[in-house]
Amino acid sequence: MTLNRIGKIKGFRIFRDFNWPADLHDFGRFNVIYGWNGAGKTTLSTILRHLEKRQPIREGRVDFVFGDRVVNGAALGAEPVPNVRVFNRDFVGRAVFESSETHLPPVYYFGEDSVEKQRRIEELREQLDEQKTIETEQLSDLKISTQSLEAYCTEQAKSIRLMLTVAGGGPYNNYDARPFKQQIQQLAGLATLPARLTEEERDTHLKVRESKALPALQEVAVKFPDLVSLRARTASLLRASVVSTVLDDLATDQAVAGWVGEGLALHSGKRSTETCRFCDQPLPANRIAQIEAHFNDEFKRLKQQVSALLNEVEQAAAFGNSFSAPPVEALYEALQAEYASALNDLRKHSKTLQGALDALRRALLAKLEDPFKQIELSTWLQRVGQGEGLAQFVLSLIALAADGTPFIASFAGAQELKRLNATIAKHNVLTSSFDTSVNAARDALAQDEILAALEGWKEKSRAVVEGESVCDAAQKRARELETEIAALDVEIRHHHRPADELNAELAGYLGRSELKLVAEHNGYRIVRNGHPAMHLSDGERTAVAFMYFLKSLQGTDFALEDGIVVIDDPVSSLDSNSLFSAFGFLKERTASAKQLFILTHNFTFFRQVRNWFDSVNKWGKQGKKEKPARFFSLSSVLLDGQRAAKLEMLDPFLTDFESEYHYLFKRVYDLTRLDRGDGLEQYYSMPNMARRLLEAFLAYRVPGYSGDLYKKLQLVAGDTGMKTRVLRFLHTFSHGDAVAQPDHDPSILAETQAVLKDVLQLISLNDPKHFEAMVHLSEGQA
Repeated sequence: MTLNRIGKIKGFRIFRDFNWPADLHDFGRFNVIYGWNGAGKTTLSTILRHLEKRQPIREGRVDFVFGDRVVNGAALGAEPVPNVRVFNRDFVGRAVFESSETHLPPVYYFGEDSVEKQRRIEELREQLDEQKTIETEQLSDLKISTQSLEAYCTEQAKSIRLMLTVAGGGPYNNYDARPFKQQIQQLAGLATLPARLTEEERDTHLKVRESKALPALQEVAVKFPDLVSLRARTASLLRASVVSTVLDDLATDQAVAGWVGEGLALHSGKRSTETCRFCDQPLPANRIAQIEAHFNDEFKRLKQQVSALLNEVEQAAAFGNSFSAPPVEALYEALQAEYASALNDLRKHSKTLQGALDALRRALLAKLEDPFKQIELSTWLQRVGQGEGLAQFVLSLIALAADGTPFIASFAGAQELKRLNATIAKHNVLTSSFDTSVNAARDALAQDEILAALEGWKEKSRAVVEGESVCDAAQKRARELETEIAALDVEIRHHHRPADELNAELAGYLGRSELKLVAEHNGYRIVRNGHPAMHLSDGERTAVAFMYFLKSLQGTDFALEDGIVVIDDPVSSLDSNSLFSAFGFLKERTASAKQLFILTHNFTFFRQVRNWFDSVNKWGKQGKKEKPARFFSLSSVLLDGQRAAKLEMLDPFLTDFESEYHYLFKRVYDLTRLDRGDGLEQYYSMPNMARRLLEAFLAYRVPGYSGDLYKKLQLVAGDTGMKTRVLRFLHTFSHGDAVAQPDHDPSILAETQAVLKDVLQLISLNDPKHFEAMVHLSEGQA
C-alpha cells in the first residue's frame, strides 16, 4: 500500500486551503519535495508523522489517498494504513538526548524509543529526588512525633512510678514506658472505658498504697446488762410491802429502825440476854417480842431480795469497764476514722446505760432505807432526776424498758458494737489479704493515672499513625519510581547498540572519524579527536539522529520493503564533505523502501537526490509508462492576506540545471515581466529569492567581505539610490533561508517588481554578457 496523494489539507497550520491540483501527478515510489524553510516542509512531515503514529488529526481536515481509498486524518487509528517512518527536526529531539550533568561530559542516549525512555527516566529521577526529599521530611516529622509520644509515655510512667514506689520493693518500683504503653493500648481498645476514681476513692487508695501489714485484731466482746429485767424487778421490789406488827416509832425513823434491827440480832439467839447491852438495864418482858414482830421473816426476806438485786445492778453497772477495744492506731490508716467513730459512739452509749443502772441502784438503796414504804419507780426517777444532765435520757431509757421492748436489740450501743466489729473485720481481711489489697489499690491508682493520660496519648498516637501513613505512602511511591526506573533501564539496555558498530556507521555517515562513542551505562560518552565532547553541534546531533533513524529501518518492527519512509532535511548544518557521505549513507539504506519521500531546502543535497532519482527514472522507463521518481516543490503564497503553502511540480530550472542560481534568476526575471499587480500572491517569496540571487552573484563578483551585503554593493557599479533602495527592501522583507513572515503591511510588497528590476539591472551593469546568457536561458525555458 502506497500513498498516492494528500487529497486535501484544510486549516492545518500553513496549509490553509490546499487541494491536490488537478494537473499535479501523484506521488511515485521515490519523491523529492524542494522548498525553502518556512514553506511547509515541517508541517507536511508532521502530517505524515500522524500517519506513522496512527494518531488522529484533530486540527483542521486532512485526507490521505491510498489508491482508490480515502482515509480521513481524524480516523487514523481506526483505518488500515501502511507502516511509515518519519525523520524530521522533531525526530532529532526525540532521538538524541543529552543528560543534564554539568561537571562531567554529558551522556547521550540515541534512538527515539531509548530517548523517550531516558527522558522518562530523567523525569522519574527528578520525581524520585523530590520524593526522597519529601520522604526525608516526613521521616523527620515522624521521628519528632514518635519521640514526642515516647517522651509522653516515659513521663507518664515516671509519674506513676514515683506515686506508687514503696520501700522494700514492689511491682511499680521499676515501672517504665513499656507496661504503660501496653496498658494504655488495652484501655484504648475497650468499647467502654472504666470510670475515673472519685476523690474519696482516690484518697482511700492513696492511704492503702503505702500501708504495711498489721496484726489481726480480736473483735470486741461486750455483755450488755438486761436492763428490761433489772428495771422490772427493781420496780416490783420497790412496790413490795411487809406484813408485820409495825412499831410506829421504828417505822417513822429509818435510822432508828436500822439501829434497832441490828441490835435485835445482838440480843437474841446465841446472844440472848435479859439485859440491854447498851444501857445495861433489864429488858421489858414483851419488848423483844414486839421488836421481833416488827422485824419478822418477811421483812428480812424483802431486805435480802433488795440487797441481792442491788448487788446485781452494781455488778451490771460495771459492764462498761469489762471490755477493752484495740487502740485506733492498731488499725490500718484507711479504717481508723471509721473505727474511731464507732468506738466513740459505743462508749457514749455505754456511759448512758451505766447512768440508767445507777438510777436503779439508787432506787434500791432508797428501798433498803425504808423497806416498809412502797415506791413507784417512775415517780421516784422524775423526782431524783431533776437537774441532772442524763435525767431525760435515763427516764426515756427506763420508760423504754418498761414497755417490754427487747432493749438490747434496739439499743444503739449494740449497733455501734456491730459497726465497730465490722471495721475490725475489715482490718483483719486486709491483713489476711494485705498484698492483694495493696496491689489492688496501687493498680486502681495506676489505671486512674492512665485514664487521665489517655486523651493526650491518643492525640500523639494519631500524629504518629498519620506520620507513618504519610511515610509509607512516600516510601511506596519512591519504590514505585525506583522500580519503573529499573524497568526502563532494562529496556534501554536491551536496545543499546555496541559502540564499535555505531562508530563505524557514524564515520561512514559523516565521512570522518573525529567523533567516537564510548559506552556508558545505557548511553554513550562522546569524544571528539580523543577529548571529551561537552556539546554536540546541531549538525552532529542531526547526523547521530539520522544514523539511528536509518538503523531503525532495519529493525524487526518495520519492513522496509513494505513501508513508507519520510526524510525531512537530514543534512542540516553539515559541511559539504559530510553532506556527500550522508547522501551515500541515505541512498544505501533507503533504496529498497516501498515508498520514499525526501524533503529538503538544501540545493546541494537536492542535486544529489535529483541525480539519483534521474537515474532511477532512466532505468525505470524500460517497460513502464510512469516514472518511479517524482519531483515536487513547496512554496508559500498569500491567501486572504495570510501565508499559505502550495505544493506543485518542480520548476524545470531545478531539474535541468546544476545550480540553484539558474532557478532564482528565472523566477526573478519572470516576475519582472508580469503586468504590474498581476500575480501579487507570488511576490510574497520574492524578497528572499532576490537576496539569494544577489548574494550568489556578488559572491563571485566580489569574493571578499563574506556575509556583508552592504560592503559588496558599495564595490560594484550602479546608482547609489538604486543600491540603497534594494538594500532597504531586502533587509526589510527577507529573512535568510526562511520565507518572510507576514508581520509587515502586504501592500508594501507592491514595490517588489520595481526592486527586482533594480536587482537585475545591477547584474546587467556589472556583467552584461552573463546577464544576456541568463536571460536567454530563462526565455528558452519559458
